[in-house]
Amino acid sequence: MTVKARILVVDDEDRFRQSLCRLLRAEGFTVDSAGSGLDALNKLATNEFDVVLLDMKMDGMSGSETFNEIQLQGFDVETVCLTGHTSISDAMKLLHNGVFDYLLKPASMPEILETVQRAMERKLLRHGEIGVSELIDGSGTR
Repeated sequence: MTVKARILVVDDEDRFRQSLCRLLRAEGFTVDSAGSGLDALNKLATNEFDVVLLDMKMDGMSGSETFNEIQLQGFDVETVCLTGHTSISDAMKLLHNGVFDYLLKPASMPEILETVQRAMERKLLRHGEIGVSELIDGSGTR
């Protein structure tokens, strides 16, 4: 069986957040959500997640500030940034600082699913739970 990531969706737009959570659950993922950066940090402190889907433009704590806190607090997650507003320099800076990937809204569901799977594979590789050869031949299943 393929390892399904535990995902935290962070977005202050209720409708988008709820829709994305519903679609991810339909794909068999364990999903929780947060409507703000602070809520996300609280959930990360009390639950285990593999991948964070993080909106960049939020009221209060921005996605960048939230990501910086995720890094500072040492949460063991891969972060995928989602935004409708981007600049190449912002994206490059985040990628350089450890964000796994950066997707433009509205990202397609296949694009989100593929990115979440790659992020999960990177986490498993980091922990030595799968080897590179398992990724290459596609047998990264348990």
